[in-house]
Amino acid sequence: MAVHHLLRRGISGGSPLHPLRGLLLVSQASSAAAGDAVAELRGAREDVKQLLKEKSCHPILVRLGWHDAGTYDKNISEWPQCGGANGSLRFEIELKHAANAGLVNALKLIQAIKDKYAGVTYADLFQLASATAVEEAGGPKIPMIYGRVDVSAPDQCPPEGRLPAAGPPSPAEHLREVFYRMGLNDKEIVALSGAHTLGRSRPERSGWGKPETKYTKNGPGAPGGQSWTSQWLKFDNSYFKDVKERRDEDLLVLPTDAVLFEDSSFKIYAEKYAEDQDTFFEDYAEAHAKLSNLGSKFDPPKGVSLD
Repeated sequence: MAVHHLLRRGISGGSPLHPLRGLLLVSQASSAAAGDAVAELRGAREDVKQLLKEKSCHPILVRLGWHDAGTYDKNISEWPQCGGANGSLRFEIELKHAANAGLVNALKLIQAIKDKYAGVTYADLFQLASATAVEEAGGPKIPMIYGRVDVSAPDQCPPEGRLPAAGPPSPAEHLREVFYRMGLNDKEIVALSGAHTLGRSRPERSGWGKPETKYTKNGPGAPGGQSWTSQWLKFDNSYFKDVKERRDEDLLVLPTDAVLFEDSSFKIYAEKYAEDQDTFFEDYAEAHAKLSNLGSKFDPPKGVSLD
């Protein structure tokens, strides 16, 4: 009900309210609703933490949040045509995009949490799960805000082809084409690449990596795949060290990884992050938060914080 109606009539249609009292009641109702939303989000965050302990699913939850947000196109002003973190990845048509192979498993993992906290949107849950996974793996605290609005139908999904590929002919050019389209810069490209310290590449999904290595043959989780780092459930700066040194044939280096130490601009940041984990964590947290907000429509407009 519009505020001017609340001022003219009682909240339940009874006696007229004094204007100031009417505004107070509206403010109290808004505050209560915001409080309920924050409580649900906090509850969902605790359940995500428990899920991570039980399933060791940190990498796929990071990927889920990234791939929902990473379709953003800064050159399109209309929402939701611009893509981004809007919950569209829950729809089958987008889950079937080649770059999203396997992410249906992530959706299945968190669906029970979504059902439990019905007031939490998919867009928020995807980003909450992603940030929480980084933090619980030992990564930096990410300055997240919530209140994202979901798209409502599959026809609002973005077209296929907006996400980065692993082995393009010109890796540096490809990374810039994809990430510049999102409004990100070279420092943010390199910092975000550091999230490959988590997880494995599975050849049956991406066409890249070994079927298994000494680091992945026993899990945790489903065994197999090839990881970028030896401790692939720990978030640190090992990715940059390992890509730079390339001393272990059981560790994966994709063309888009190698180019971080070959391109003159990327190399500045990659070298820095290999030497200084604190700087990497600071830059990563800022870049992850920025990525998580791309293309999002917030209610309330400035979002809400859980901390």
